Amino acid sequence: MPLNFVSIDFETANFDRASVCAVGLTKVVDGAVADADSWFVSPPTGSDFTNTYLHGIGPSHVVGAPSWAETLLRISQMTAGVPLVAYSPFDKGVYNAANDLTGVAPGEFQFLDALAIVRRHCQLPSHRLPLVVEHFGLPDFNHHEAGADSLACALITLRVAEERGADSIEALWASVPPKDKARSTRIRTYQKKAELPQASLEADPGHPLFGEVVCFSGDLDSYTRAKAQEIVASFGATVAGNVTKKVSLVVMGGFDPATLRVGATLSSKIERARELAAGGQAIEIVTEQTFLQILAS
Repeated sequence: MPLNFVSIDFETANFDRASVCAVGLTKVVDGAVADADSWFVSPPTGSDFTNTYLHGIGPSHVVGAPSWAETLLRISQMTAGVPLVAYSPFDKGVYNAANDLTGVAPGEFQFLDALAIVRRHCQLPSHRLPLVVEHFGLPDFNHHEAGADSLACALITLRVAEERGADSIEALWASVPPKDKARSTRIRTYQKKAELPQASLEADPGHPLFGEVVCFSGDLDSYTRAKAQEIVASFGATVAGNVTKKVSLVVMGGFDPATLRVGATLSSKIERARELAAGGQAIEIVTEQTFLQILAS
């Protein structure tokens, strides 16, 4: 079968994964880029923007933009039944969260995680999208612009397929065992505090939390912090007590919609995470609701 797929990237307006505000698509037919499209989306969560510092998108950009339902239709027209390839489980999480919030019936989309393939194919100290683009010698791109990110994801997927000798998207994913022992031994298991739980070496590498470094800010309603730390460690994540340059996911407890408004005061951990993200670090801030969705993935 030929190497056919559509790579996808979502950008979100704020810490809620349902707040999709832009989408980028790159269509690959017979192993070559054949088409591309990107557009702003009217966020299902409303006009609260806190991620403008990352992607430059604000309320004025989404005035009159397609709704989530219209966006799904356009995605379906572009894919025509081929798999969607995203660089990390984040984009599938956006898709699921927006569907849940709007009540829109999900389409028949198959999501594949290019980051999981890259992690198992490339032995790199970091697998952030810009660093992997540099590793493969691909063209520079405007990171966090949805169209540019989807193109980068497509080109990376094609390069990995070439190096692995895969002539179809199915063959590429089949070429990497679902549980890679070499990857398991490379979980980041540093611990600054003895009481922090260790990342499980028996965790499934396919889970979205596997290999992540997670920090909690504020109190959760669903679990005590200690219990939440144990849970993420059981999925192969490293628990961090503070937001450092190694942290990739910050869970924001005590969520109040008011914290999404411009000018609102955020915790020092959240502000530090925003600073690191603005500086190019691959770090995501999520609400407790989104965290629970990740656990259920």
